[in-house]
Amino acid sequence: MVRSFSSDAVRYRHSIRELLDDDRDAFLTNVVRILKSDTDSRAVQYLLALLVSENLLYDALCDPALNPEQALAVARLAARVDPMVDVGVARRLAEAAVSDSEASSLGDAGRILQILGEISDGTRILPSLMRLLRNANPYLRSKAVLMIGRGSHSVKWVRHRLGEADARVRANAVEALWGVDTAEARELLRFAASDGNNRVAGNALLGLYWLGDCTVISELVKMAGHDASLFRLSAAWAMGETGDPRFSEVLGRMLADSNAGVRKRAFAAVSQVKLAAAQLAQNREWLVSAFLVGKDSQKTSRRVRVAVVPDNGSENLKILPTHFIVSEDNQAVMSYQVREMPAREAMTVIFVFPRTTTPDLAPWNQGALRCLDWKRPTDLWCTVPFLPDDDSAPAPGLDLELPPFSAQPQLAAASFTNPHKRTDCTDFWTALWRTVRSEAGPVRGKRHLIVFAPGDIGRIAGHGLVASVISSRTSVQVISTGPSSALQDFCRMTGGTFQMGDTDAALADLVSRAYLNLLARYDITYQPVVPNASAIRVRVNSPTGWGESSISIPTAD
Repeated sequence: MVRSFSSDAVRYRHSIRELLDDDRDAFLTNVVRILKSDTDSRAVQYLLALLVSENLLYDALCDPALNPEQALAVARLAARVDPMVDVGVARRLAEAAVSDSEASSLGDAGRILQILGEISDGTRILPSLMRLLRNANPYLRSKAVLMIGRGSHSVKWVRHRLGEADARVRANAVEALWGVDTAEARELLRFAASDGNNRVAGNALLGLYWLGDCTVISELVKMAGHDASLFRLSAAWAMGETGDPRFSEVLGRMLADSNAGVRKRAFAAVSQVKLAAAQLAQNREWLVSAFLVGKDSQKTSRRVRVAVVPDNGSENLKILPTHFIVSEDNQAVMSYQVREMPAREAMTVIFVFPRTTTPDLAPWNQGALRCLDWKRPTDLWCTVPFLPDDDSAPAPGLDLELPPFSAQPQLAAASFTNPHKRTDCTDFWTALWRTVRSEAGPVRGKRHLIVFAPGDIGRIAGHGLVASVISSRTSVQVISTGPSSALQDFCRMTGGTFQMGDTDAALADLVSRAYLNLLARYDITYQPVVPNASAIRVRVNSPTGWGESSISIPTAD
């Protein structure tokens, strides 16, 4: 009848209905056989509608002839036929659990609960789930607790469940809070993280990790060294679930654990981390720029400020603290704090670049043009050209007016692509003077200089220039083609940064990152893990994108 259904649907609907009325058990047995091989025909949709209307779907899902995957597929198809099937199935489960207080059909109940967890959000079936809590079987009660918690998102309800003697109930109550980002939920998860049961504590730490609480990273590392093997096993499980590569070294050590179960779980976790890394590599690469803010007066902590933007700058990214991976000389930092700062107010950015007859080919101009994708409408830009030292002709003086400031991207782009007249340029140090004079054009917010200069810049910065930069609270970032004591001293005295690039691509990238630094929103503070480290690497691992940046740590002198 199913094979011939499409040829005469009316006739075969009637015949199939007669079979159901004659022998329900035989009908159900044969329908299950059909569902194992056919799930996408009009006839099967009719069979599923009959199972639902005759309250037989529960029996079909429990039939051992269907494996768990097939049963779940049937349930999903039935939900398309009738979106309320979860209510009927949950009611049948509750009735069976109440009539059999010991839940002798535990396997069927476990399967049904797994299916309900996939096809239902839990809100419509709360009455039936509450009835399951009366059952003496702890497995059923723990699964019901998980689904009720997920459906209600009630922190108060979960808090009461944490008083249960059965650890499985407490563990599933904690799991129900995964993804609930409220102050009350975080507080309860932190409380549960100190539970005496490994599953409860592991679930709590994993829930906090997914909420972005980076303090749990060091807690998981600590748990990996617990005296009890069950806690070490839970630590390995949680690390694998995160897919976080910073746990690779810890998991590698756990492969030699004295307990076979811990070794097995650690091996599985290593595979999960590798798989997560492979999947992450397929995501979009973001642009990440970071710079070292400095050390505190006791020199016991480091602060790194980080900017993260997409290529086109058209979307706002949400980065959690756990998405940052900080390392010093390839040694992972396991304990750190992240503070997300509000967006910077309107600012004035002045690019000080050498004059060239082919501006569209100059790497510093190409790097600046790339920044237009991230320019905010309220920010003012200005390009101040200077003459190279080898230009022997006399340059105009300090009284030369600055080029126009603009908030319009088109005008800003033209300043990098159109050649500048020689009469509009001064020497390098005079160009810097022009940018910090009190009458130096309109200023919105703080003034920021992005400077590109060759390494052979002559002379040195005068004290008046340094004082003007400091008094005007102007930030300075210098990119150079080589070491320059004059430029480095200028940056040191003004609190600026100095970086070098040896290729056109590197110079363009440094200019782009200098601008990104002005958009930095994340402040990361941590205790050094390598006292004399030479470099810091900041990597962002997010489900939707990734990127990284390296910072050279200046020497003590």
